[in-house]
Amino acid sequence: MAVKIITDGACDLEMGFLKLHNVLSVPFYVSFDGETYKKERIEIEVREFYQKMIDEPDVFPRTSLPAVNDYIDIFEPILKAGDEVICICFTSHLSGSYNSATNAKMIMEEEYPDAKISVINSYCATVTQASLVLEAVKMRDEGLSYEQIVERLDAVKMDAKIFFTVGNLDYLIHGGRIGKMTGKFGTALNLKPLIILDKGEVTSGGIARSRKKSLAKVLDQMKDFFTKKGNTVGDYVINVGYGYDVAEGKAFHQKVEALARELGYAEDIPLIQIGATIAVHTGPHAIGVGVVKKCG
Repeated sequence: MAVKIITDGACDLEMGFLKLHNVLSVPFYVSFDGETYKKERIEIEVREFYQKMIDEPDVFPRTSLPAVNDYIDIFEPILKAGDEVICICFTSHLSGSYNSATNAKMIMEEEYPDAKISVINSYCATVTQASLVLEAVKMRDEGLSYEQIVERLDAVKMDAKIFFTVGNLDYLIHGGRIGKMTGKFGTALNLKPLIILDKGEVTSGGIARSRKKSLAKVLDQMKDFFTKKGNTVGDYVINVGYGYDVAEGKAFHQKVEALARELGYAEDIPLIQIGATIAVHTGPHAIGVGVVKKCG
């Protein structure tokens, strides 16, 4: 009997990496016309998705969550083999993926009454969800039991945060994440919003007058999290996420690394390209830092 780790497409780890570490992914679907939906990273690559956003700025893409049957198709072969399932899903505050997985779990438990299936509402997204998945992989590879892995993931998931900024307010307005009047005011002044994903919900982190200042404020928020909030940097995993601009992502990653070293963080900091599931709400120029407490 083995522990099998599953996540959904909001995790944003590359498919090759997931395959290498024996993690299965249930993709979201993305569409630019509202009719034809393609599986993210399988039928449409992230780079292709971003390029289309850049080439067609007046077209707002949509995503569709994985269906119950998408999860059943992943769960059932694992259960038939007698293995255990730990499925780590995108925060339920922003998507119904967790509900789809939960419904699939209930259907499978009727057919396989002895099955062990845990569907975890991660309260995370993109880089923080990636960190939870990586922590689960680490625990599995260290030989921890199904129950131990689930218990430790549940214990740390609410401590995750993402500090990030976006290129403009257009996608947040279109997706209803901020009020239209506030959005029009911010767009007119070319303000750059600072956003925090905390306990699975999007909250305001302030505003900045320029891209340069907004990136600097993201770094300040990361620093304050460790220097003013009483959090020990060595107890956390740090990741960097970026959207379309690879060069900007790499440059920001270097600044995050420099700050992390200054704070005493000794580990590597992964650089992850944010996928379509998040980008439809943030636009092509989201960039930020995720922090997740280690599972031990």
